[in-house]
Formats: sequence, structure tokens, C-alpha cells
Amino acid sequence: MKYQNCEIVATVTKSFHCANMIKAGEVLVFDMQGRMLATKSTANLCLGIIAKLQPAILMAQDRMAEGLHPISPRYKAFDCFDTGIDHGGTGKVFVDLHLRDADTQDRVEP
Repeated sequence: MKYQNCEIVATVTKSFHCANMIKAGEVLVFDMQGRMLATKSTANLCLGIIAKLQPAILMAQDRMAEGLHPISPRYKAFDCFDTGIDHGGTGKVFVDLHLRDADTQDRVEP
């Protein structure tokens, strides 16, 4: 399968006390060029989680160029930069990445 017609989806798995009101079950969607697709994303924009996802998106592009499945099975769970309310921050958001077909929205497994 060619991965150029796929999207990287970061699904929020857990969220508490998030200052940007991001909730579990919401998604951030990116195309394979690393552009966030605001019309397909349901989570509010948050630089704290976007910044943590940026290296993973670059790695996905590199893996795709090598002919590998873009989402590494070892690096697909991330959290935001906030330290969390228990450490003086405001909250915490956790996401899991997966790949989906941009046309059918079906999950693309390795």
C-alpha cells in the first residue's frame, strides 16, 4: 500500500484539567506532509501536544520514505508538555497515534 493517501491520527486517550479543554476521544489529524487538518480534527489547538507530536510526524515521513509503515509500533503514545496539576502545571493530555486511509477513514495496520 502507498501511504501518501493516508492521515496520521492522534486520538486523545486521557485528559485531565486541560487548560485547552481537550477531552478523551477527540482527535488531531495530520496529512503525510505534516500539516494539521483542522477541518478533520475535533480537539482544540494546543501547542503543548502539537510540539510533542512533531518529531513523531517527521519519523512517520522518514519511515514512509523507507517503505515502512509510518507509525512505529514503539513510538505511538505521547503526552503533552504540561507537567500536570500534581506537579504545578494545569493538566495533562495523552494521545495514541494510528494511520488511516484519507478517503475511507479505515485504519491502516502494519
